[in-house]
Amino acid sequence: MSHTPDQQTLVLKILSYKPHQYYEILQVTKSSSESDIKKSYRKLAIKLHPDKNPHPKADEAFKIVNKAWGVLSDPQKKRIFDATGSDPDARFNPSMSSNTARTSGMNSRFGTEEVFNDDIFEFFFGNQGARGFGAAGGGPQTFTFGSNGFTFQSFGGAGGPGFGSARPRQRQRASTQPEDTNIYTTLKQLLPIIFFVLISIIPSFFSESSIPDYSFNKTSKFNYERSTPNLKIPFFVNEKFMNKKNYTNQQLKNFDSKVENLFIQDKRAKCSKEQVIKNELIDEAHGWFSTDQEKLKRAQNYPMPNCQVLRHYNLI
Repeated sequence: MSHTPDQQTLVLKILSYKPHQYYEILQVTKSSSESDIKKSYRKLAIKLHPDKNPHPKADEAFKIVNKAWGVLSDPQKKRIFDATGSDPDARFNPSMSSNTARTSGMNSRFGTEEVFNDDIFEFFFGNQGARGFGAAGGGPQTFTFGSNGFTFQSFGGAGGPGFGSARPRQRQRASTQPEDTNIYTTLKQLLPIIFFVLISIIPSFFSESSIPDYSFNKTSKFNYERSTPNLKIPFFVNEKFMNKKNYTNQQLKNFDSKVENLFIQDKRAKCSKEQVIKNELIDEAHGWFSTDQEKLKRAQNYPMPNCQVLRHYNLI
């Protein structure tokens, strides 16, 4: 059976997203309710299941949708993803409990029983299958379908209601990775977070109990120019500050260093935002089947003044 154009479009659309674009994959937003996310996932899962969609890459797209659902349906994982923008399983998997790992594995295969208990049985076996197997049979019956190796087995004798149970044919392989390797991997993944925390607290080492105001622009109030110790960045202070009898040499040195650190920190934060916006514009210019050259040119020429300042001081 050949696939339809709509089926191909949906598969290619899912495959075009980056692995961590969970909201885009499920076609929802951060503000979407839990019910809306579940409905969108259910709709996509039915359309992309390999037994329904014959496209050769439908199975891959189906797994991507299941992965997105596994994160957004779990409140703890969703909070981690919203805060970090990265895969919570990849970052924190070594510290996950065995129960959490098993639940995550089941979610990726079945999309949780709550979502499929009414839809999947009815989809593959009709309304009678959703009510129970073996109602009229004399013994256990087994049904196998799909490329994922799922077996549904029903129990119950004649005249008695039956029930279905789902179990994967293949068991999840036990991890053979050494524990010390897992710890090393976790620490390696946490290094960027530790780095940014250190960057944010370093300026506090230069702070004093009372720091006068200053400005990087000359105004009627701030009209006395000073410069930072290393990069020689000009800034301006008021007349009160110029009465140096109020400050020791160490206080003046700490103050100038603090101004320089705050300047660099501010420019780096703004430069990062500029880079994110530019990357998003470039991604939008690349369509599913072609690239909008005009949009791409505008994206590549997107102004990044804060990044230019950092380049001027050889900080990037």
